[in-house]
Amino acid sequence: MAKKEYDTFCDDPTTLGEGKVVIAIRELTPDNPRKKYLTRYVEAVISKEPEKMPDADILWLRWQRGRLHPKPWAIKVQAEKGEFLA
Repeated sequence: MAKKEYDTFCDDPTTLGEGKVVIAIRELTPDNPRKKYLTRYVEAVISKEPEKMPDADILWLRWQRGRLHPKPWAIKVQAEKGEFLA
């Protein structure tokens, strides 16, 4: 099974933390293309070192203006917390 890819907006990765977090993510590889870019809150375990979580999915960090950070993180979604309402 292919890994899913997500992204989140974060200007300073040191404020994101590692381990168990509640985070807003967008799924970049949805089963339903109409749901692409649906932002939702999830409870997840994340790591800046993907090699420590080989069975995890991929989490891309983006600066607020959309530019990607150079190295992806790892994420394991534990539970859905709901949609992000702007």
